[in-house]
Amino acid sequence: MMNPIIKALADITSLLDSLEIPYMVFGGIANSLYGNPRQTFDIDIKFFLKSEKELKPFIEHLSKAGKIIPANPEAFIKDTNVIPVDIHDVRIDLVFAELPFEKEAIQRSKIMTFFDVNIKTCTPEDLVIQKVISTREKDLADINYIIENMRNELDWNYMLKHCKDLSVFLDTPEIYDKVKSLQNG
Repeated sequence: MMNPIIKALADITSLLDSLEIPYMVFGGIANSLYGNPRQTFDIDIKFFLKSEKELKPFIEHLSKAGKIIPANPEAFIKDTNVIPVDIHDVRIDLVFAELPFEKEAIQRSKIMTFFDVNIKTCTPEDLVIQKVISTREKDLADINYIIENMRNELDWNYMLKHCKDLSVFLDTPEIYDKVKSLQNG
């Protein structure tokens, strides 16, 4: 019997691929693929629709694949930019990419294999960028692990540019400062 997380991951990525929706897996699964495995109970996917008129058909396809958690998904999306679904009793947070760097990260994603499931996964640089705005200790530990173990393989110019842009956008200079200090060891 297949693990529910693996089955849910296979089903949701298969759906996104069949609909030709650009996406990338990030969060705990991507973290595990980059060498810092830990138990995860959900799936995080960032994606974008090419036009707003794709939203209603997308929601219809999602409702056939699993249970959409909010009663009014369109209102929930408008408020949060996320559509949570339950597939095989696994929560999947589908996060809408809005910012240019998020869409670029999706375009940069690469196909990796997670327990025999081929998925489009964010690069390690984009995983750091996704996690750097968090204040959770486990996200900071994940960032440290990636940088310590992949320091010489990382595209620091790309990562620092986007962290600087995020710092400006969020008026939070410590985002850039944190990654810059990690670069210097």
